[in-house]
Amino acid sequence: MAASALAWTAVLGYAALTLALAIRGARATTSLKSFAVGNGDIHPALLGLSLVAQLTSVATFVINPGLVFHSGVSGLLGYGVAAAAGITLGLVVFTARFRAMGAKVAALTVPSWIGKRYDSDLLRGLFALLSLGLVAFAVLIVVALSYVLSNLLGVAPAVLALTLTAFVVGSVLIGGANGHALTNAVQAVVMLIVAVILIGAGLPLFFEGDGLGALLAAQDPRLLTLTNPGSLYFRNLFEVFGCNFVVGLAVVCQPHIVGKALGLRRDDQVRTFLGVAMLAGLVFLGVLLVGLYARAVVPLDTRIDLVVPTWIGATFSSPMQVLISIGMLCAGLSTLEGILLALSGIFALDVHPLLPGTRDPARALRFGKLGLVAMGVLTVALAMRQIADPVGGSVAIFAQYGVYLLFTASFLPLACGMFLPGVSRAAVTVASLAAIGGYLGASVFGLTMLSSNPAFLATVGIACGWTAVGLALLARRLSGAVADPEPIRAR
Repeated sequence: MAASALAWTAVLGYAALTLALAIRGARATTSLKSFAVGNGDIHPALLGLSLVAQLTSVATFVINPGLVFHSGVSGLLGYGVAAAAGITLGLVVFTARFRAMGAKVAALTVPSWIGKRYDSDLLRGLFALLSLGLVAFAVLIVVALSYVLSNLLGVAPAVLALTLTAFVVGSVLIGGANGHALTNAVQAVVMLIVAVILIGAGLPLFFEGDGLGALLAAQDPRLLTLTNPGSLYFRNLFEVFGCNFVVGLAVVCQPHIVGKALGLRRDDQVRTFLGVAMLAGLVFLGVLLVGLYARAVVPLDTRIDLVVPTWIGATFSSPMQVLISIGMLCAGLSTLEGILLALSGIFALDVHPLLPGTRDPARALRFGKLGLVAMGVLTVALAMRQIADPVGGSVAIFAQYGVYLLFTASFLPLACGMFLPGVSRAAVTVASLAAIGGYLGASVFGLTMLSSNPAFLATVGIACGWTAVGLALLARRLSGAVADPEPIRAR
């Protein structure tokens, strides 16, 4: 069978399986809650696989190895050690508390959790608006997948961008959270198989000739150092370790990630949920090595987005290329589904109540589905623009600016809401605005040469937000006021 025919067969088979699981999930979708987070009857191991599928998007398989290709060991340490440590700590610290408090206030989205925790429609609306930044990451996924599949299927990237987005929007509309969890579990298993294949393919390079280290040193000695002054994001130790750790800690606060905990029914399910996610995550971290493997065969001036597709084409047979592409399709679509599902829930639960008229759940669900379609259209439009003219030469740069602003702002109210009950609604509002202002200000005014790095901007923004919280607590203490917790009540 020709490579193109084999690829089409595999892709169509994947699509059929996904639709079947979405239809099965639709049978359990009987309400707005079940559409947004499920019925609480999904096994925690399946939710754990769904979580790791959200964390391990096509960026892990395509974009991040491309950055490691151009940066070397510094990129490997930044993403594989510092960011991974931050994500792990964030999941351990936030998951159980977020789930327990979310159940107490009957919150189904991150904006509603924040709004109900602080009894503030302003904060709820602000974070609903900021959540639209997730569209930037959706664009990254669509563009990266379009590049991966274009040669195999013989279809233009722009056409694939439209087709992939339409397919995901349709499957989410049908299956909601229940279908999403089932498809994510299957996707995560396929992704694990492909990850092992990719990691194993380059291991002989460590033992051939003088080894992979000697190859990298001959090309550029900076590829083997802790920092790489010529890289995009790993120019000094602060960028490599400090910024990436902070970003890893805060990235957990995205709606499609921390919101997964709301699908758990009991606290005792958290351990299984996180254990499965972390074990699978360790395997996915190894895919970053592909960026170093690619230095052996990929032209050194290859664009970040195209490094991994080029390496796959030069390394594997046609049948293996098809299998790997299906794995990457799983990686991308699993996260894309999660993002669009989270945004649909936000439209239904956080935007719809702000509109005039009755607050009928059925009407809210319809509004959420319309919002999902609108986000799909926006994703396609932005993806086509990025394919024609990528910002900064890579869609990764475009995506990071939007997503990093979201979790820069949301990290603080979530952390304060869970662990610092004495921080008032006013203080959290000011601190959230300070975090947003710090992020945007560092970017607009070019605060040091690091301002081109979204991770640095996020670190500055988070520091500004926590400084505002610290000043508010200090002022309260000096005034002798009692730190009364804000009420937590369902509304």
